[in-house]
Amino acid sequence: MKLLNCFSPEEIMPLLSQERHVIVIIDSRVKALYGNIFPYQQIDFKANEKNKSLFQVSKLAEQLMEKGADRDTFILAVGGGITTDIAGFTASVYFRGIRFAFVPTTLLAQVDASIGGKNGVNFNGFKNVIGTINQPEFTIMCPSFLKTLSKADFNGGIAEMLKTFIIGDQESYFKAVKLLKRAKEQEDKDSQNKIDILTEIYPFIVKAASIKVAIVEKDMYETNERKFLNLGHTFAHAIEKESGIPHGQAVSAGIVLAAKLSVKLSLMKSEVAQTIEKDFKTMGLNTESPVPVSSLANAISRDKKRSGETVTFILIEEIGKCFKHPIYITKLEEALYDLS
Repeated sequence: MKLLNCFSPEEIMPLLSQERHVIVIIDSRVKALYGNIFPYQQIDFKANEKNKSLFQVSKLAEQLMEKGADRDTFILAVGGGITTDIAGFTASVYFRGIRFAFVPTTLLAQVDASIGGKNGVNFNGFKNVIGTINQPEFTIMCPSFLKTLSKADFNGGIAEMLKTFIIGDQESYFKAVKLLKRAKEQEDKDSQNKIDILTEIYPFIVKAASIKVAIVEKDMYETNERKFLNLGHTFAHAIEKESGIPHGQAVSAGIVLAAKLSVKLSLMKSEVAQTIEKDFKTMGLNTESPVPVSSLANAISRDKKRSGETVTFILIEEIGKCFKHPIYITKLEEALYDLS
């Protein structure tokens, strides 16, 4: 699993100089901003949850055939997590698998979605239930793409980054939170001395990505340690299904709910959960589910993390240390009661 750092988009092209036939699959919005950087045939599509489907995969496959894609074609996916997911899945099944690489253009994709080889689509409203685990040739990290992110998209990526630190890097969590709080304070005051947040936060982005790479290399197929990366996601996927809010916002709320559940089950001190929730609020991250938590039981019971009669939640002992905790389906409503 190879992470490559490029500090300007122009540095990407030499990495592809040996490829005979490159086709770029790119988010339509990203193409409008950066499409002219990539001098290859391009297939663009509107990257949203509705289009993260088997139908869209068939459309991409049809367009690949029209452009003469064969077993030697190299797919370059350019966009956020939806783009890398669906392009990676399409490349993994087209002609029984062709080579591909990712250029993630969102913070969420750089710290999480484009790393680890999980490529998939949604089905019947449930997240990523059809897919593959197949690694890209490389993932290119380029901070320049993050300059055009909306505040909401940036915060969604921050939630995934902090998730990684809550799992196993307490020091990075508190350092990143301190930096982000300072940036938010200056923003709220309309300070003339605003920090260059992208430059200052980028080492933490690289750190989070590197932590995920290390976890995935130990446990490619999620039999043990990789499961910790699901912190907040059992709640988040259910919240997304029931409300339709963006993934990053659902993840930040899901992490807060996982902390509250950890306290409810007497597995973590309440002060730790209060710290996480306060930190998230101060940084401007979403901390609440837009739908009643009690209504999430059905969606959670059908989550892909279900095994037999239990669903495994990743809960928190302290910042920097998490553990797996199965809950019986029959006990879900009781566990979720009064969490919000």
